[in-house]
Amino acid sequence: WERVVHDTDQDCLKTFGINVGYNGCTAGVRTLRALERLHRCGIPSILGTCYNGAEIDGKTLEDLLRQGEKLGIFTYIVDYRGGDLDVLAGILAAHKDAGIILLTGDSALTPQAVTLLTVRKNVMLAVSAGRPDFSETCEALRGAHALCCVYAEYDEARAADILSGEYVERIGAYSDTFVLLLPGEDVTPETGAAIGAFAASVRREQRWPFILMELREDLVGINRSVSRCACVVRFDEDGRLVTRHGRAADPALNLRTLPLLEIFKKPIPLE
Repeated sequence: WERVVHDTDQDCLKTFGINVGYNGCTAGVRTLRALERLHRCGIPSILGTCYNGAEIDGKTLEDLLRQGEKLGIFTYIVDYRGGDLDVLAGILAAHKDAGIILLTGDSALTPQAVTLLTVRKNVMLAVSAGRPDFSETCEALRGAHALCCVYAEYDEARAADILSGEYVERIGAYSDTFVLLLPGEDVTPETGAAIGAFAASVRREQRWPFILMELREDLVGINRSVSRCACVVRFDEDGRLVTRHGRAADPALNLRTLPLLEIFKKPIPLE
């Protein structure tokens, strides 16, 4: 972590840390737990959503963040799938009290775009290991002192490579903070649990100078510790609810048609 402390924008470290650590895990959790008791439902402390500038446009994302903060949610994972970066940057900046991990996909992370997206110092840029210019992008962000991490989407075929440690070590060489593993739709619960256990073991051993997370399994653990339910909640490119069990069968469970709290109050298997 010495490299993170010395080579990353200090204002970014401070702001992102306070937003996630205090707003998200302390003050926000007090609000969240009170609302859970009042409404007898589970509310996740971390919320994920796609952003594509179309079905999930600026207004939809703005509504999501506004509603989420009222529920005590201050930590978000936003999966960029296209759309105007200027619009997205403006929304992220407006929610200066939130800590946002932005999965940047194949977006052009020019110096101008990086400055635009991180103007409020509340965004961690996550670089996809699948992009052709992965190593160059990571090195450029390091050179710009940006707060950043690495993520990789994996499938069943990639699982053995992850569990051997070789793949994680290879992509982790470009991160001083987190390596996030995102399971694909074909990943079985058993495989996800095995990789989650592997991530937990290497954290205990402090094997590498970054924090490895299997996102689905670790979000379950995080929400179990602060919420009424051990859940993973995100919204896909159409706005449909997705839990650890997959995409909700009911199309009405959609952030474009229902308020967040009403979705959480529905009798759905979040756990």
